[in-house]
Amino acid sequence: MSTSLLLDLVNSRLVLDDSVVDELGDDGAASAWLRQHGLDGTPDEIADARDVRAALVLFLRGQADAAALEPWVGAMRRRAEVGPDGLTWIDDVDPARAVGVRAVEEWGALQGEQGSRIRPCAAEDCQHFLIDTSRANTRKWHSMETCGNRAKARRHYAKAKQDGASAVSPR
Repeated sequence: MSTSLLLDLVNSRLVLDDSVVDELGDDGAASAWLRQHGLDGTPDEIADARDVRAALVLFLRGQADAAALEPWVGAMRRRAEVGPDGLTWIDDVDPARAVGVRAVEEWGALQGEQGSRIRPCAAEDCQHFLIDTSRANTRKWHSMETCGNRAKARRHYAKAKQDGASAVSPR
């Protein structure tokens, strides 16, 4: 299990050729997926997971503005309790928005001076997102073994083709 609900959530639906792989596609699978991520897997959580996933994917791809996250940001509430050990802050979130609130909180924690640490894979033919843990925050591909190697191979092929074309062109 990944440590990031957010990353797993935005990567939970992929379109591959003519088929869709959706880990939240049916209610039973969605409930199990949510339980694997520390939630209860209730119908409200399933609906919330699907809704926030759609909003986050559009937002992270730059196809929607921050207002897309407002239903979850607006549901974030904290209250204080005083006890023998001092002040304790308690999240007071509507259970119907709990999945989205947790995902948006994770997104917020990934924002920094160098920009967002979560972003879409740079490969044009990839739908995955990645969390960049590099010091310089410059990681491009969700997987170097797949997307990174393909991109480098395409660049190498294009350069070799260009070099070959210029070597045989008449002067």
